[in-house]
Amino acid sequence: MMKLITWEMDRTHAPADPAERMKLAMSHCEMVKKGIESGQTKMWGINPGGNHGFSVTDADENEIFAMIAQYIPHVKFKVESMLDIDEVIASLKAAQEQA
Repeated sequence: MMKLITWEMDRTHAPADPAERMKLAMSHCEMVKKGIESGQTKMWGINPGGNHGFSVTDADENEIFAMIAQYIPHVKFKVESMLDIDEVIASLKAAQEQA
């Protein structure tokens, strides 16, 4: 089952020094890129304002926790399970058979 992860930057924990902020941002970007290259992150996006975005993964809950824990306290997350179309069709067919 895939998971939709929505996230928002927590600017209260951002370094005051612009060079340190850039270093932190690049570190986060490198971690995201690593997740995409490994296949753990299927899709990732950020809004043009740079303060919130999303990712999609089919990792299990333990893997997701380990993945997002790296970004705390700089990023706040919400994780939701999502069904793909084949899962929806299978569920609907099962419900029809029970009716």
